[in-house]
Order: sequence, then structure tokens, then C-alpha cells
Amino acid sequence: MNKLLPLLLLLLMFTSCQTEEVPEEINELLSEIKQTHAPDKRVAIWNIEASTTDKGILFSGEINLPEAETELRNAMEKMGVPAVYTINTLPEKRLEDKTYGIVNLSACNIRSKGKHSAELATQSTLGTVLKVYKEEEGWYLVQTPDGYLGWLDSDGFVSTSKEEVQIWKESAKIVYLPDFGFSYSAPNLDSDRISDLLAGNILQFIQFEQGFAKVGYPDGRIAYIPREEVMLYDEWIQMGRPSAEEILSTAHTFIGRPYLWGGTSGKGVDCSGFTKTVFYLNGIMLPRDASQQVNVGQAVETDTTLTNLQAGDLLFFGRRATEEKKEKITHVAIYMGAGKIIHSAGQVKVESLLRGDSAFNEYRLQSFIRAKRMLPAQTEMGVYPLMMVEAYN
Repeated sequence: MNKLLPLLLLLLMFTSCQTEEVPEEINELLSEIKQTHAPDKRVAIWNIEASTTDKGILFSGEINLPEAETELRNAMEKMGVPAVYTINTLPEKRLEDKTYGIVNLSACNIRSKGKHSAELATQSTLGTVLKVYKEEEGWYLVQTPDGYLGWLDSDGFVSTSKEEVQIWKESAKIVYLPDFGFSYSAPNLDSDRISDLLAGNILQFIQFEQGFAKVGYPDGRIAYIPREEVMLYDEWIQMGRPSAEEILSTAHTFIGRPYLWGGTSGKGVDCSGFTKTVFYLNGIMLPRDASQQVNVGQAVETDTTLTNLQAGDLLFFGRRATEEKKEKITHVAIYMGAGKIIHSAGQVKVESLLRGDSAFNEYRLQSFIRAKRMLPAQTEMGVYPLMMVEAYN
């Protein structure tokens, strides 16, 4: 703050009925703290409103950032302004110790609001640890390891305490490798199926038995998976420095799969869900959306010749900045080399940015804005090997 509110004027305001407006300096303070701690509502909860009462400024709402509330209280104390706080710091107390969860389906659908008809915001896959903030009518506000917030119904995950999550993390686990498959009720492919499985699903490992891996689900179900279809988790998590060839090999396994708004799994992907899932399957965590992914990684100087690009780079598309409008990133693709990209648009497919190629796409060339290099993964650039992410360790 560049100037402090005169205490006398504020006290006069609180004892007068002449105004109910919150002083502009208070609104500016709230804006500054929000910009510092919660600039992106997709990954942070900051719903704070200020109003005036005869006891001072009333701050009400909810947040999941205790440090932001502390900064607000300290600033108000420094300004000498009387204030009342009815801020609910999440997780809400009625959850008691069940402030975590573990995904219990091959892929769960996390929505923008707590109802099945709401927009699909993102997905999370079996064995993933979530943070849980509150519950409303059987829907839970959760946060995925990449920080994304959304609503998940109670069938999608198992509620756990921090201690129970730690037990899950420390237990022996396996990772499912094929694109699609099933687990079985016995070490026999003719036995009943327990559930479907997707590449990257994580389950508790019990033992190898008769050519199968005996596994446990977060909800306690026991199942069997052919041994050749799994990898021990401790080996898989050590990935995180894949080559461009490995990234492109994984990307090609998605060709023909449908575009799904909000999809981040083998069952369907949007453009950033595709890039995120491909990198996840190679041991790297990227942010959820294209407009977030563009803010991480190493910048690559590019022009329409695509000279400086390398295979495995992410290419971002959208609207360039003008005097009237800000830049807007709306699409992302993986660069393959030789002008070709692989991306999810209608379905996962290969196209070209070079005129004369049979798969040339003029629209993509004209809307290309910038490129970022994600390999090798560097935490200081916002690209995290899974072994460095708390939820996976």
C-alpha cells in the first residue's frame, strides 16, 4: 500500500449512517493480496468480500490459503483499521480428518460445479491422491496434484486422512502399462472382471501369483492383473527424464482417440489433457490447461520457418495480443519435427504447419503464437518429474 487510511476518518465512518461503501484502499488491499496468492482461480480458492459494519470492516468468505488471511490481518492491523473476520479457511471443519482422498476409478470426472450436468473440468486416474476441501450434497471440492480445483462425487474416490494417505504412499504399488485393460477376481482371465484399467493407473501391490500381480484398490477390493501388464511403482516413478522419442511414441498411441472437453485420460482428451497425459505417462507433471502450460518450460524463439523447434516441444496457438486485447492461448500441440504436430482436435491426429504438406493446416499456422521446451523436466521452470511431486511420493 502506498498510503495508510486515516484512522479518524474510518472511525467516523463506522459511527455514521452516511455511507456504507467500503473504502477504496481496502478494495485495493484485497486485490493486491489476491493477485499475490490467488491470481488463478483454477488452482486457488479466494472468495473474500468486504463490507462495513459499526464494528469496522467485515471480511467474509472462504479461502484455502491461510497465509493470505494472515497477510490480510497483518495489513489491517498495521493500518490501524478495526476489522471483523468471518472467513472460512478450508478444509471445512466438518470433514474432520478426512481432508484427502484417493481416486478409486480408472478415471474419475471432476466437474466445474457439484452436479452431474456441470461442465467436465478435468479428470484424475486410479490411485491418485487428492486434497479435499468441502462437501455439498454428496459432492466434494477437490484439488488434483497439479493444483486444479473441481467437484467430484463420492463414488469417484475414497475419503482418507493424512495418515491414511501416507500409508498408501509408503505401501508397495504397481502401475498399469497397456492403453486399456481389466483386473480380475482371480488369477485367471476367465474370472469375473473387477474393473477396467487405463495406462498410468496405480494400485497397491500385494504379491505375484500364478503369472498375475495381486493388487489392492483404495476401497479394499482385491484383484489380479497379468504380470506382464504392470511395472513396480518404485521403478516407474524414477522416470522423469524421457527422450523426445519416448514422448512421441506415447503420443502416437493416442491417435484416433476422441476429443473430450475436460478429458485427461485414455478415455478421451482435450488438447491440453492430451499433452498433460502424454507427459504424465513418461513421469512428468504439467499444469492442466494450455493457458497454464504456456507459462512453464523454456521459451523457444520461433517464427514461421519453425527453425529452432525440437521434437517434443509444445506449440501454443490462439489470439495474438493487440492494443485492445491481451494474448489468449486456446490450443496446444506436441511438435514432431519436420513441421508436423500431433494434437487433439476432434480426435488425436497428426497435421503439418508447412505449406505443401498433405496434412497442412492453414488455420493452425496462422494462429501459432509461441513454443516452450519441456525436456528435460526442470522444477525451476515449473516442469516437475513425478518423483518431485508430493502426491506421488
